[in-house]
Amino acid sequence: MIAKLGGHLGVAVFGLISFVLVALAVIGINRLTGFNIFSFSFWVFIPAGALLTGVAAASGYYFASLFFHTRPTWFLLAQILIVTAAAQLVIYYGEYRSLVLDDGTMASDAIGFRDYLDTYLRSMHLRAGHGGHIDTGEVGDFGYWLAVIDFVGFVLGGLFVFFMLQTYPSCWKCSRYLRKISKTGQMFSDHDLFAKHYDSLFQHPVGSKPFADLMRANPKIRKPAVDTVMMGSELLGCAHCKTQLLTQKVQILGKKGWKDIPKLTRQVRLPDGVDLRQVVKPG
Repeated sequence: MIAKLGGHLGVAVFGLISFVLVALAVIGINRLTGFNIFSFSFWVFIPAGALLTGVAAASGYYFASLFFHTRPTWFLLAQILIVTAAAQLVIYYGEYRSLVLDDGTMASDAIGFRDYLDTYLRSMHLRAGHGGHIDTGEVGDFGYWLAVIDFVGFVLGGLFVFFMLQTYPSCWKCSRYLRKISKTGQMFSDHDLFAKHYDSLFQHPVGSKPFADLMRANPKIRKPAVDTVMMGSELLGCAHCKTQLLTQKVQILGKKGWKDIPKLTRQVRLPDGVDLRQVVKPG
């Protein structure tokens, strides 16, 4: 019980640390370069910068949860949402407190935060075109809507982190997060050969020689041709229960790069006592 409470406390502490560090980094970059990372967007309504900043701000919760083996709960979700929702306002306030006017006066000595924020939002500029060379001028009241869009981006970034924790593979016995042990890849230029391989692999007992032989067949090559199929296998394990999970992801090489085939992704729990560390390893 004490260990569990300690884990939750550790997650909370590391989450707050990442939140503070990200806020300071955004403020510092803005002061040095004049570029506000979280305000960057695609086509105005896709707050890419806010999404990434929200993910970064909540990253401490993610990595600390994995380290302390703390499963995502509603309490953790509340912490993430509070932090990502507050991040935007904290960054605004940090920029306000650190802003020095042309005459050397601190902005915080000359104007209140509410008036500063109103002026800041109304005087924002939208830039379009290649390299942002087209300046649309001050946005006026629309600046408040841009702030709302950024706020949604922050929150969605936090929700993404929580979703990643929820879907991260965990031990079905003790609920601890699984650790990556090793991985390997196989490539197939013949689609029929791949289909036969994929369908027949788990017809053999896991850990048997025929299974191992299939896992070692068709190793990756340096320069695959277009339409080559690649099956990546990753072995995860629980250090406490010694359970193992084999995950496989299939991709096909197109003219623009590798493309996932989600319907062929699979996760297979290995029987107790089976150890595939000598089978699943880089070729």
